[in-house]
Amino acid sequence: MGSLDGKVAIVTGGAGGIGAGTSRYLADHGAAVVVADLPDRAPRDLAAELANAGHQACAVEVDITDEAQVAAMAKAAIDAFGRIDGLHANAAATHLVRRDGDLMDLERSVFEHAFQVNVIGTWLCCKAVIPTMVDQGGGSIVATSSMAATHAGFDKTAYGTTKASVAALMRTVATQYGKRGIRANTILPGLILHDQGTNLMPSAVKQNVLDQVLTPDLGVGRDIASLVAYLFSDDARYLQGQEFAVNGGMTVHSPGLAGRANHAP
Repeated sequence: MGSLDGKVAIVTGGAGGIGAGTSRYLADHGAAVVVADLPDRAPRDLAAELANAGHQACAVEVDITDEAQVAAMAKAAIDAFGRIDGLHANAAATHLVRRDGDLMDLERSVFEHAFQVNVIGTWLCCKAVIPTMVDQGGGSIVATSSMAATHAGFDKTAYGTTKASVAALMRTVATQYGKRGIRANTILPGLILHDQGTNLMPSAVKQNVLDQVLTPDLGVGRDIASLVAYLFSDDARYLQGQEFAVNGGMTVHSPGLAGRANHAP
């Protein structure tokens, strides 16, 4: 029996990368899963894969910046499974990262689009599921943020700023609705290898990150999915408004120690 038996979870951005890994993991652990993503990400294909494997799953094609579509996503979950216990607010405008950069060079349209998807889209998803969660006695919302939210760089002005806002939004949800049974927490992934691009990164880039982390290997989708599953479970009942960095310890050591872990006594 899975630890999520009887629970219903929506995963936005659920058909690829971290989202797809989470959708599969939640289904494997007993949850009914709503795979929510843009049409060109083929959420119906993943939902069919899960259903063919004996899991409960359905797909919703949704643009999370469209409030009507987000409301329809929540309704589809209720129509299919009768309740909503978990929302993994994972969808993000990752396609804009290649156009991100120094704040002086950043195009306003890129910043605004990133804000529309990463922040407003996440807010709309919360608005859509919270009433149902309150009515049924509780629920858990987990948002995907990023290390870029807490550690600034030269190349992710819009991404980092908007992902920091996501964490602030989760703290707000926890504060405003925690007493009504809603838990809201944030995951900040480091480099996570998955099928939506990170596996194709130049080896030098991956080696640079591997030199920084304090684990033998880089992260994979399961490292995020397992935490989402735990935060959706009843075992996480007392975790509220927190930020969980899943980055292999990349940010806990002094900069001068980078790449020297293998030589430690």
